[in-house]
Amino acid sequence: MKQPATTTTTTQDLPAVPPRRGRKKRPPLVKENIVGPANMQVLQEHLGRLRAAHEHHNRLLHLDNLFVALLYAFYNPTCRSLRTLEGLGKVCQDELGLDRLCRSTTSDALAAFDPNLLLPIIVDLRRRLPALDRADGDLGQIARQLIAADGSYFNIYADVAWAIHLTRPNGKSAAQIRLNFQLDVRNWTPTALSVSGKAQGSETAAVAADLLGGVIYLVDRNFIDFDFFHAVLDQGSDFVVRCKNNMPNFRPTEDRPLTPRDLADGVVRDRIGVLPGRGAPDRLMRELTLCDPTTGKSIRVLTSLLDVPAYIIGVLYRHRWQIELFFRWLKVWGNFEHLISHSRNGLTIQFYVAVIGVLLMYLSTGHRVSKYAVSLLTFVAAGQATLEDILP
Repeated sequence: MKQPATTTTTTQDLPAVPPRRGRKKRPPLVKENIVGPANMQVLQEHLGRLRAAHEHHNRLLHLDNLFVALLYAFYNPTCRSLRTLEGLGKVCQDELGLDRLCRSTTSDALAAFDPNLLLPIIVDLRRRLPALDRADGDLGQIARQLIAADGSYFNIYADVAWAIHLTRPNGKSAAQIRLNFQLDVRNWTPTALSVSGKAQGSETAAVAADLLGGVIYLVDRNFIDFDFFHAVLDQGSDFVVRCKNNMPNFRPTEDRPLTPRDLADGVVRDRIGVLPGRGAPDRLMRELTLCDPTTGKSIRVLTSLLDVPAYIIGVLYRHRWQIELFFRWLKVWGNFEHLISHSRNGLTIQFYVAVIGVLLMYLSTGHRVSKYAVSLLTFVAAGQATLEDILP
């Protein structure tokens, strides 16, 4: 019996499928292996907002692309220049959603985009932080937030007009900007920052512009400023500040007795009094003299906290060094000694991305940032490991 003939249909014989109309759906820019699955949703929610903020039909580089590029660069400390960012754009096109990341375009974008658009990400991430209080057990009786505030200088291109200009010992001109920073010392998370040049005034004025209410500020002797004291007290906060040997003047009205614990912790003297002079706060203050156990030298501390045990004031002041450690970490291990932008906008964006990177590390690992975490995250950024690989 003759078999019926079979026919073979090739793809060339099929009718062409018309292309789908509408804008092509963009894939997620940030990969889970960088920030972890738990943090993917919060970032993706904000990326759409960043894209819409500076949307234009002629624009190829948007704020969401730039943010993701800087975030990837933060997790790879060798990528800290416009040239290395351009190289990043060539090897991470899918992650960045770009075909190219030109140096000139990146420089223009850093100057043009509004850094304040990144603040909602910082607020959102900080709200998600778990209770990771690993501070000194003596601070358990201090229920308020402890904020260390200070400024640190970063080198920038010498031809930046708005920067702070100086002449180095070798006779060459240089320029710097100041990062005004506030850090929660219990968990090492940033709470506020701003960038200052030659026209922005002192550190005290810069920090006073971003004060929080109901906290305790731990500051060094460059914050001896009556206007700053007033600003802190007006916010309903308190301060612990190291004083110089001869300022501010202090007029004691009462000498408080020291407990055995105070003496064991190096408290030499505890006095209540007032600050004489024009512009001084019109309220009682407290002066303590502490003995530095490493050098044997006396440290004079002024505080508005009247009802806290004397030895706790010493513990509070020692925690001010957490911000110095953070600056060192940021410059040495975060590789932020040199910056990539000429504009205050661009520098603020770069620092905001660093804060977001720190908060994401904290949320993913459950530990404060360290040089070891940054070293391992370099492998994650390079695609050689996942976040789950390095967590143990």
